Amino acid sequence: MDTKSESKTTPASVMDVRVILEACPPPLADRDKAYAVLRQSFACYNSFHAVSIPDLQDAGEFQRERARVPNEEFARWLRELTEKPLSLYKVVVGCSRADMEDWLSHTAAIGCRDIFIVGGDSSSKPYRPDGLSVGEAAKLAAERGFNCGGIIIPTRRKQFVARPASEDEVDRVIGKINHNGIRFFSTQILYESEWMCSLLLDLVRRLDRNELPKIFLTFSPFVVPEDIHFAKKTLGVFIPGDVERTLKGARSMREASISTLIGAWERLSSFAGQIGFPADRLGVNVEYLDSRNPRSVDASFELAEEFGRIFRKATSA
Repeated sequence: MDTKSESKTTPASVMDVRVILEACPPPLADRDKAYAVLRQSFACYNSFHAVSIPDLQDAGEFQRERARVPNEEFARWLRELTEKPLSLYKVVVGCSRADMEDWLSHTAAIGCRDIFIVGGDSSSKPYRPDGLSVGEAAKLAAERGFNCGGIIIPTRRKQFVARPASEDEVDRVIGKINHNGIRFFSTQILYESEWMCSLLLDLVRRLDRNELPKIFLTFSPFVVPEDIHFAKKTLGVFIPGDVERTLKGARSMREASISTLIGAWERLSSFAGQIGFPADRLGVNVEYLDSRNPRSVDASFELAEEFGRIFRKATSA
């Protein structure tokens, strides 16, 4: 790869990009195979703008034990493949202040200044007593010059009352913007547009234009029925019944999934334009569910590549 030519046009921050490819640290047992697949994918696809790395919590989030390539090691390896902007996720409820400071030092050393700070996935789970809150972690990171992002889950709600669930999540988002200095967000995986449209409308109604954050809508193509089950049961992704039936009945789930996700983007971006949400503050984050399945990885790179073309065409129009 000609990294010199890439660096001339590479934006400095995720705030400057529209398409992020989320690459997952593979299990140690599958490292060589996963790295080979990623090398090929990065060589073949180059229209996306940045790369992010999630902080997978196998034991806590997925209730499984799996030795995985450490995030910092994976990030250093990816840095050798590409000079695109790199952002890392960090689940902070399992971090003490000292842990977080050490992680920030390693993150800065690989040239990463953009981080997504993730809190606990359930208020009923016990976390370490010295674990950080999102606000504490964001303050610590900002003091060291990092740009901080967060997570949006459009269907999440804190109380069951007669009001849209999006209002509960908007309260969280605005709180993170106003009190924690969060500048950008990625969403939970989306397979429909209605929930997110409601949330965008609430944000436009409650914030001034210059206060609106950068939001990366997360999409992940499915390639096998097991992907749907994992997304719904383990990740809590909302997949409408008609969409699920269409995907399962398609001759190619991969092609049907990519088409569905591009359609969801078109509806969301069109609605965002109609309500006045700035176009340059809406992007996409594409992730794959199974780093051990080359078809899953390739489908996500293909989708990220297609989004890159979509944005390039829109910019040149």
